[in-house]
Amino acid sequence: MELSENSSFATYLDSEFAEKYGDFFLPLRGVNKEELRKLTVGEALTRLSVALRFVPDAIKGMNDCLRRMGEEGFAMTTSTDPAVRYLSYPVENEKGKVLIMPGGGYLIVAGYVEGYPVAKELNEAGYSAYVIGYSVAEKAAFPRPLLDVASAIHSIVGEDRRYALVGFSAGGHLAASCCLKQNQELMKLKYRPAAVGLGYPVITCLSATHGNGRLRALGGQADSREAQAKLSVERHIDDKYPPTYCWCGLYDGCVPSMNSHALELALAEKSVKRKFFYMDFEDHGLGRGANSPVEGWVKDFASFLDEAFADLD
Repeated sequence: MELSENSSFATYLDSEFAEKYGDFFLPLRGVNKEELRKLTVGEALTRLSVALRFVPDAIKGMNDCLRRMGEEGFAMTTSTDPAVRYLSYPVENEKGKVLIMPGGGYLIVAGYVEGYPVAKELNEAGYSAYVIGYSVAEKAAFPRPLLDVASAIHSIVGEDRRYALVGFSAGGHLAASCCLKQNQELMKLKYRPAAVGLGYPVITCLSATHGNGRLRALGGQADSREAQAKLSVERHIDDKYPPTYCWCGLYDGCVPSMNSHALELALAEKSVKRKFFYMDFEDHGLGRGANSPVEGWVKDFASFLDEAFADLD
C-alpha cells in the first residue's frame, strides 16, 4: 500500500496503524471522519489544516507507518493507558536515543510535522528516534503527561544515560519539564537526559505563553499562582540541568519568544551549557524547518548532541 496525494483517504483511515496510533501521528480529534473518507489524501490533509509545505513529509510519514506496521518493535504500547505510546525509528550502531515530543497545545500530538520528519533526520545523523504520545485534552493536567513520558523512557531507555529529549511548543514545555530535578524524582529516572532540544517551546505558565495549552496543563488549578509557578520551567533550573539547544521565531504569535528568553536567562544564571537561536520570522509549528530559514537545524542539533554525549564518556 503506497499513498499519494490522489489516493483515497479512506485507505489510511481503515488501516491498522490509523486505528491504533493514528490519533497522535495525524490528529483527527473533532473532525468528521465520514466526510474525510470521501476525500483524497491531499484534500484530507488540507481539511486537517496541514500546511502545503508539510504535505510531502506527512505523506512520507503515513507511508512509512503503513509499511512498517506489524514489524516487531515499530509501534508499541508501553502501558495499559492508550496515551502512553510511541513510534520507533531505530538505527543500527546508534550513537544514542532521542525521544521526541511533538506539540499541539496539550490538545493534540502533531506527529506528522514535529515527529516523523525530525526522527528521520536524526536517523541520518546516527541517532535512534522515538515519537512519544502523551495525555492531552481533558487528560492533559500535570503530572499525567510527565508520567506518560516516564513510562516511555523506562521502556525505551531503561537506565542508560545516553538519551536526549526533543520537544516542540507544548511538547517543548513537556520535554523541558522532564529535565527538572523535581520531576526526575517524580518520574523515577536514574539519569536526567544528556541533552534537550527545544523548538519554539512553551516555558512559563505565569504569563506570555500559549493560553489554551497553559490552561490544559494546569487543569483545575488554572487560577492558582502557586500551580502556575510550579509548572514554569524557568523557576526551577539548577546547575545540573542538561545542555540545552533552543530556537524560535522572534515574532512568534502563538508562543512568544520571551518564553525562550526566560529559559536562556535561567540557564545562564546556573552556567548551564546552551545554544539559542532567535530567528527573524513569526512562524510557529515548523518542525524540521523544511523550506524555511531554520532548515538544517536538526543536523546542527545532532552535532550538539555529539558533544553532550561525548561528555558522558
